[in-house]
This record gives sequence, C-alpha cells and structure tokens, in this order.
Amino acid sequence: MTQLRDEADIIVTNPPFSLFREFFAWVINTGKRFLLISNKNCITYKEVFPYIRVGKMWTGKTSMSQDLLFRIPAEMQQRFVANGKEGSKYKIINGEILGRSPSVWFTNLEHGRLHQPLELMTLQDNIKYSKHKDLKDKHAYEQYDNCDAIEVPYSDAIPSDFNGMMGVPISFLDKHCVDQFEIIGLDDDKPIWRGKGPSLYGKVLYRRILIRKKQ
Repeated sequence: MTQLRDEADIIVTNPPFSLFREFFAWVINTGKRFLLISNKNCITYKEVFPYIRVGKMWTGKTSMSQDLLFRIPAEMQQRFVANGKEGSKYKIINGEILGRSPSVWFTNLEHGRLHQPLELMTLQDNIKYSKHKDLKDKHAYEQYDNCDAIEVPYSDAIPSDFNGMMGVPISFLDKHCVDQFEIIGLDDDKPIWRGKGPSLYGKVLYRRILIRKKQ
C-alpha cells in the first residue's frame, strides 16, 4: 500500500469512516494530491479541521446537501430495501435501487467553486427581506453568550457588510470562497470561546465554524 501511495500522482478513494483519521494522516503527510470520501462530521475532527482552516484542503465541488449515490449489486438490493428506509439508506431512480451515503468529498485539488464568491445581502437587507422566518423582521443578528461573534444560521444569510466574526454551520464549507472569507476556527477552540460553545441564551447549539470577511 505504501509503495502504491508513493508512486501515485493523485489518491482517490473512500476509506472506512472509522479509520479516516489514520488514513488521512497517512495521506496528508506525503504532499500528494487527493480526493477522499468521508462522513461530513469529519470536518470537526481535530486531526482534520486545522488543514481546512489554513487552506490545505477543502470540500469538493459537489454540494454537501447533494446525496452521494452508488450502485448496489443485484443480490444485495432487496437486503437494502428490507433493512433501510427509502430516502435515507437508498433511493429509487428510474427504477434502479441506489445506495445513499451522507458523505462529502475532501480534496486539495483546485476547482472553480473555490473562487466563486457568494452573492450576499447587507445585514439590514437580510433582516428585512430574508426568506428565513427566524431572521426576517429581527432588529439585529443574535450574538453568542460566550464569544464576540454573531450567529448566522444559514450560509445565504451571511451579511455582506459585517466585518466581525460570524458563526456559520459546517455546511458553509461547500460554499466557501477562499478569496471572500477567512476561516478563524471551530466551536471547540478554547482561546476563542468562553466555556463550551456556541451558546445562545444558555442553549448550546450544534457545531459552528467561525469566519470573517477578508479585508
């Protein structure tokens, strides 16, 4: 395996999710170009996120909300149907049963979406015109209890004219333009967060990435 890795120009594979940390370290230290499939939550691994933060890897061109589908051998299809729920474990498209994986591509290969800036509204226009009911008609974005940053629960609601830190969902990464935003840290970076964050009105939220507009 090591010989094949060292001879390869590009490594393309889907390692077992349970072994992703070890496999990632085995690949990243070679300086090789790669395309890897893994669970979305590996974004938050302490062994992985630092490389995302400094721009040494990023998500692939495929949206994180788009299913990765794979063909199932005919002898296994009925087992998928019997043991899973349609739309969750598998999908039927044009009569074919396809396995579904809540996964994402990770790569250090350049692709066009990396440099496509998000089209965003100003803070005030978001509050006034947002399609999200929990943002529209508010007086301001909420600020975390334990961090000097505002909560932005949707990537399309990032205000274009805000220069401070913002907490966004991890799904922001498939829309991240490296020329538009810098990634500051994750919600478990102790120097940034006071206590266990992110928190709003005493309620701990799901994972957040802190970003800031590039000046």
